[in-house]
Parts: sequence; C-alpha cells; structure tokens
Amino acid sequence: VVREEDVGEVTPAYEQLSLFEDVEKKVQREKAIDANLKSEKSLQKALLKIQNTYGKNAVVKGMNLKEGAKTISRNKQVGGHRE
Repeated sequence: VVREEDVGEVTPAYEQLSLFEDVEKKVQREKAIDANLKSEKSLQKALLKIQNTYGKNAVVKGMNLKEGAKTISRNKQVGGHRE
C-alpha cells in the first residue's frame, strides 16, 4: 500500500488508436470517470472524518441494525474480542 502523495506523477499509458472510435465520447467518458473517482474519494474522507470524531458505530450499514447483527457489538470490543 502506497500513500497517494508518494506516487507522484503517473506516466501516460499508450493506447491503440481506432478509426471507428469517437474521440469526443471517449474524452467525455474519461472525464465522467475522473469525476466519479473524485466524488467517491470525498465521500470516503467524509466518512472517515465522522468515524474518527464520533466513533466506528456513527455510520453503519442498515443491515447492521437488524436483530442479531454483530458489527456494532464487535466495534465496541477491543480487537474484536471480549474484555
């Protein structure tokens, strides 16, 4: 695992050109992918900030609130074990 800041500038990848591919659509698709990645990254940062401030159980999936779910109780334990 490498931190994002340590990666540096990524060299551009070479690709095969095609006479039949619409370049405009390809550029738009790549921009949409970049926007989605940026949005996902900001969402993950927000979730981590909430969890660091209020604890692991501040944000949980809905299925973890059902009867018999173990996630919340295990988050309260040290290392997943009873004290």
